[in-house]
Amino acid sequence: MASAHDFFLLGDHEAAKQLVTSALQAEGFTVTTTPSGGLLAKRGSAARTFWLGAMAGKNFQVSFLVDFMVDQQGRLVARLNRNMVSGALKGGAIGAAKTDTAFQETANAIAAAAHPAGILGDSISQN
Repeated sequence: MASAHDFFLLGDHEAAKQLVTSALQAEGFTVTTTPSGGLLAKRGSAARTFWLGAMAGKNFQVSFLVDFMVDQQGRLVARLNRNMVSGALKGGAIGAAKTDTAFQETANAIAAAAHPAGILGDSISQN
């Protein structure tokens, strides 16, 4: 299970950040900016997840952080992060699996948006 996924994005940094935001929104996330300039992406219902755990179905709440940094080659790095513990706390093993699936789908969605736009330089999954 990956805990982070790095996307090395080419070109204009602000345009790349907007593309990442749009990809998250297309996956049903509500996206807000963090104090450090990253993104907080949330979807699902906190109340339903609290009461029903993994049985909340598609209303199971997941949230991911995207941190932005610049690498030595000047590329924007968008790091999609997830909390390894929160899925298990919310819904046990099933909740952890739901969070892992959502994380993989979200990483794939960002790559699927960046690749045809011609800005995906590289993509690395981290444990």
